[in-house]
Amino acid sequence: MRLALLASVLLAATSVEASGQPAIQEYRPEIIVTSPRVLGFGAQFLYEQHLETNTLAPNERTQGIGIVSPSFLHVRAALEVRQVQQPTVLEHRYIPTIFSTIPLGAGFELRNRTRVEIRDINRAWSRRWQNRSAFGHDIDIAGQDVFTYVQLELSYDSRFSALNRIDKAVGVRVPITSKSSIDTFLTRQDDTRRNPRVLIAGGALLRVAL
Repeated sequence: MRLALLASVLLAATSVEASGQPAIQEYRPEIIVTSPRVLGFGAQFLYEQHLETNTLAPNERTQGIGIVSPSFLHVRAALEVRQVQQPTVLEHRYIPTIFSTIPLGAGFELRNRTRVEIRDINRAWSRRWQNRSAFGHDIDIAGQDVFTYVQLELSYDSRFSALNRIDKAVGVRVPITSKSSIDTFLTRQDDTRRNPRVLIAGGALLRVAL
């Protein structure tokens, strides 16, 4: 039943043709490595690419470093610095983030990420506020607990003074070892300030804790 529901959400997320709109299509591999923790704090190193699905040409490349705090009452904080390269744009982002997890009972969880991106885009400064909420539940697949989730993210961009972007995603997080996991996900993004406004992305996120 849960897998059938997940499949139906996947179909809804990718139904672009119903609205007659063209769509950007990307593949997004990403890796996040967290160092051994000292007093509960860890350093993070990340690398991400946005690749055009047909040619695998890079649309965007991100690399960054950060520090993450220990959890307290299901809440933790992080601070990141990222460099983002596009074919004609160089951007630097400074990102304070708050993560929280709310147990909902019956094995369900609500995971939330709130952050502000302070952006230097070719020496023009702006801010982007983002809130991401994921609703999920562990399911047993071949004796392995796998976290399945649906996710919604809202973005407000100060350049436009508008809530211009909505991301809807479904994903599966599979543990590899006690300190590593991999997420596979499918995202539909609608951005009113971009043409085409629709983007469909599939990707994989590898998390490793040393």
